[in-house]
Amino acid sequence: MPNRRPEVRRLPGALLALLVPFAGLLAQSPSPTSAIRGRVVDAASGAPIDNASVDVASVATGVAAAHVNTTADGAIRVPSLRPGRYRVIVRALGFAPKTLPIVELTVARPDADVGTIGLTANPLQLQSQAVTATRQEVQTTPDRTSYVVRDMPTTKGGTALDVLRNVPSVDVDIDNVVSLRGETGVVIQINGRPSPLKAAQLGNFLAQLPADAVDHVEIIPNPSARDDADGVAGIINIVLRQKPDAGTSGAVTLGAGTTGHIDAGANGGWQRGPLSAFGSYSLLRDNSPRYDAIFRQNSYERPLSYLQESGTRTQIPLVHTVTGNMTYQPGDHDELSVDGLYSQRREWETYGILYRTLDTSLALTNLTNRHSKDVNHEGSAEAALNYKHGFAAKGHTLSSELRFEEHFEGGPTDILDQSLWPTGAPTTTTLQQTRTVWTHSSTTSLKMDYVQPLAGGVRLTAGYKGYMQRIRTTQDVQNFDAVRSTTLTDTSQTSDFSYDELVHDGYGVLDAQVGRLQLEGGIRAEHAGATFDLRTRSQRYDNPYNSVFPSGLVVFALDDTHQLKLSYSTRIRRPDDPDLLDPTPHALDALNISVGNPYLRPEYIRALELGLQRSGDRVTAQITPFYRHSLDAVRSLRTIDSAGITTRTYANIATNDAYGTDATMALGGGGRIRGFVGGSAYYQRSNAGNVDPTLSASTFGWSVRTNAAFRVSPTVDAQALVSYVGRTTVEQGWNGARTRVSLGFRDKVLADRLSLTLRVIDPFSTTRDRSATLDPRFTQINDRTRAIRGLQLSATWTFGRARKKGRDQIELEPSGA
Repeated sequence: MPNRRPEVRRLPGALLALLVPFAGLLAQSPSPTSAIRGRVVDAASGAPIDNASVDVASVATGVAAAHVNTTADGAIRVPSLRPGRYRVIVRALGFAPKTLPIVELTVARPDADVGTIGLTANPLQLQSQAVTATRQEVQTTPDRTSYVVRDMPTTKGGTALDVLRNVPSVDVDIDNVVSLRGETGVVIQINGRPSPLKAAQLGNFLAQLPADAVDHVEIIPNPSARDDADGVAGIINIVLRQKPDAGTSGAVTLGAGTTGHIDAGANGGWQRGPLSAFGSYSLLRDNSPRYDAIFRQNSYERPLSYLQESGTRTQIPLVHTVTGNMTYQPGDHDELSVDGLYSQRREWETYGILYRTLDTSLALTNLTNRHSKDVNHEGSAEAALNYKHGFAAKGHTLSSELRFEEHFEGGPTDILDQSLWPTGAPTTTTLQQTRTVWTHSSTTSLKMDYVQPLAGGVRLTAGYKGYMQRIRTTQDVQNFDAVRSTTLTDTSQTSDFSYDELVHDGYGVLDAQVGRLQLEGGIRAEHAGATFDLRTRSQRYDNPYNSVFPSGLVVFALDDTHQLKLSYSTRIRRPDDPDLLDPTPHALDALNISVGNPYLRPEYIRALELGLQRSGDRVTAQITPFYRHSLDAVRSLRTIDSAGITTRTYANIATNDAYGTDATMALGGGGRIRGFVGGSAYYQRSNAGNVDPTLSASTFGWSVRTNAAFRVSPTVDAQALVSYVGRTTVEQGWNGARTRVSLGFRDKVLADRLSLTLRVIDPFSTTRDRSATLDPRFTQINDRTRAIRGLQLSATWTFGRARKKGRDQIELEPSGA
């Protein structure tokens, strides 16, 4: 029976007071930290080298710890380092770089003097050539792997989905649904913030976010308690370009393709003293028809009958996207920023389906069709106010964020069903319908994070997050009555559904470095209250619940290049999508409907990972065995009635277990060949005995992906992406194998100001999804292909000239340190 609806309260306004910098009184400064000193000179003349670059990274984790430049007398001072072992690399224009012996800092010996470092002049630098700084395409830390994608020719002119297709362990299917290690319960973050959009909406949004806006992608398969607990498969964080170079700079991009693709965009950055701003605009138009084929055997009928469906869907989107960021740093310890994103999408869609009913001998017994057309409207808006404060000691920080998000999607769809003669000529009109569906969602969130270094190299991180989310979906169905010459409301399909959720959670994490051992342990606790309100049926469903999410991480540095790690986390997948919950029938077509389940429970997962990583100057390799145990896993199920109409619904199955291994090897540096190859293999077993013992399934799944780039000449690069996902068994059927291939070529001319890129998309027409539903009453094979094969040519012109790096990043350390 429905419970009384809990009162949804506003987030405590008093918490906003923490946005001001008075929190400096919360704690006293810890004891001083360590430092590295030295001096850089010309090895031949002994003259000091001004503005040499000094990069310091932790040997244990590979994470960059500091970046400084030498002073006019060549002096090096790298302050505020924690005890540990560090790799130091010194670079200067016109000189060969030099890597110093490992520097070890301890509590007993907190300072290290590396002495006088002599750099040897590099005669190759005397030639006339462009000098550019590059970073590794793959960067690893104990809890995540980052893939730098901003300069990939295979994504130029594409979307964020094309970017994700280039990342190991990530898969994007033909419906733009993203999965990680074969699991669709993954959270997509934009700049570290979870998106409130659900699966179908999120896929559309990523399909309109230009690839040129993406800087890098972070894969976090086993997040700690510091991160939001949503996402049973982990987190994929898409980091956009938001930081301008010092000075004024920007770029303009124009592109076109053989499939009707058109893209245009511009971005610009400006920085003067404490104020910086960055903005971008992009336009995207595309046309990628999809062809569907279904063959179904109706075993529930005697004699047997068969159904063949063939459909053609055209989708022509026109998308405008605007992003912006402004940052103000009034001093060395404070930063205030505001950022926003607005995207508007209009998509013209037509869909034609032909239904052929066959008897036991496969002779035609009935022929019908359905035509639909609509204009889908979609918009997203986000705005955030951020504040960061650095206390007197390095690493002692407070940050907060207040965020607002709005999204809408929908519009009317006109549908016409007809009976046909065997020749294909129409005989009668069986349905003339207008279906109007709108979805509106809004989210308000407040987040605060506090970091306090403690004695003995221990660090405390704590925080709070609260958010309110509301989703409302309405469906109105009007059928034309030819006898009365009027339209009538179909009340069986009309719905007005709302979902309200209020979540409060807090976390605490302790981490420490003990020699070669890095330890981290944390816990996140939350209270959630959710209400589903089906107004058309006067039904209300309340679902309050409390959860605790522990996490742990142990990292051991075997030597200067190898490390071993073990991590554990607990995570959740909330049933907060109207498609999952709304019990009103939604017709996908004349013979397929979808019905939600308002009694779905949250899905919980416990994940354990063991990783071995090697980090070298050019080669990075890691292998990660993992185990995942899911409780109340959410699965989709299909049934069929005596009229031949299939119904898709959702249920919690008892458990799901997965064992597997990821492996990635990346080649970076300044060689002619760079890129990565990655693979994933896993065994998965589900227990659906609580629903139907015959639905339990086990499968072995695997995938492999390589992204290789070759420097043809100093200005020309070629890149190839090849990925393969093997066939897997699922509850009630299987999903077929998928292959994707794309090529890219880039030429940089006019001193790197102009970049010309040619993409060869799907050259072998392999973009295809096959799946099957196997049930005692029917067997159905689905085959879908998308016509994306073609060429895309784009040109990018960069302008402006960056000055030396100024105050474009908050140092969060004491002045003069």
